[in-house]
Amino acid sequence: MQRHITFTAMGAACALLLAACGGSGDDRSAPPPPAAVTPPVATKLEPLSSTTRVMDSVVFNDGSAYLSLANSATEGSAVLTARLPLSASSTWSPVGLGACAMGPIGDFIQRSPKLKMVGGDMWLMQPWADTPEASNGHSTCTLVANTASFIPRDQDLKTCNPYFCETLSMQDLKQAGNRLYSNAGAGNNLLTSNDKGNTWQVIRGSKDSQMCYPTKFHVIGDRVLVGGECPLDFAFVEAYRLTKDGGALASEDKLPIALPEMENRNVQFIESVPGTEMVFVGVEGGLLRSTDNGNSFKFVIHEPLSGGKGYPYIGAFLPLKGKPGSVVVGGFDKMHGRPYLAWTRDGGSSWTDISKLVPGYDSKQEDEYSTPSVSALSQDPDGRIIVVTNERADSQGRLMQLTLGTN
Repeated sequence: MQRHITFTAMGAACALLLAACGGSGDDRSAPPPPAAVTPPVATKLEPLSSTTRVMDSVVFNDGSAYLSLANSATEGSAVLTARLPLSASSTWSPVGLGACAMGPIGDFIQRSPKLKMVGGDMWLMQPWADTPEASNGHSTCTLVANTASFIPRDQDLKTCNPYFCETLSMQDLKQAGNRLYSNAGAGNNLLTSNDKGNTWQVIRGSKDSQMCYPTKFHVIGDRVLVGGECPLDFAFVEAYRLTKDGGALASEDKLPIALPEMENRNVQFIESVPGTEMVFVGVEGGLLRSTDNGNSFKFVIHEPLSGGKGYPYIGAFLPLKGKPGSVVVGGFDKMHGRPYLAWTRDGGSSWTDISKLVPGYDSKQEDEYSTPSVSALSQDPDGRIIVVTNERADSQGRLMQLTLGTN
């Protein structure tokens, strides 16, 4: 009796299963819904702000953006701030520059303050000039925490010789470990500080101004890469071993680097991609890449000195956060007198040129000193790509948001 009940129950269960499955071979189930199709996103460059003056750089700190403007014939230099996220309707307010302000151009050249976040501080770097209004001027300043004003930080960059005194200007500032490094004074100069920039010691060159272009530099572990063009028309990229504390060269002997022929292509920047062994060096007319932490380099963009399809000077470099293979670069095309903007998905093996999106692309400038350019690239805390462009080298700044396409 028990066995009969068990088989009866099993038969009922099988009948239910067959009914649920549509019976023997009779598949009446609904087809799966079609997969959602994500429409392709177009690459675009959208305006956020504009000015008649030159824009130099933009940085982000404590929920705000900070934008630097050059001086002009009628206006002094400026730093403006706006709350994030940025939009075309953002309200920009001036930040106090105090003794760090530069007056109108007057009889002298235009000067632009450059902003950079280094070591948790916002640094302002600008060309010092021996002009009447700059007799008490400053080349290096920092934003006072929790305020909206800058203070001078160049007390140890003032130097004198038997003929005159000056304040050394730096074009770049970086941190490695607890040390700051700068190229104050230009030429082959490389200085370091272990007290947050209050005092500076010479690693390479000297603590006075030089005639050559400023050295570009990058610290990788216990090595420092330096590059430039000094003397003029003799471009170089070199590597040196640092002492254990990073405060000096362990030896004046150069470390071996495998490099293609540099010709007279001055170095525009040296940077690495965080979390990888990729190092990029921007040079006149091209871009070098290393995949072994700067021990060897090959060209990934290489235009001939003449007769090529363009001649980009790439000075702006942005590896995208969370995307180690994606990099955006910018600058200007000297051959065609127009801005240059390109990006890669594969670590630099192939590039997509999107220069046509940049304001000023269609207005060719014969004079390279008036050429439109991309002067800075950055990402805000939400990952938006922010581009600083100038339709002329001396005016018409544009702050823009770049969206990279998926098609």
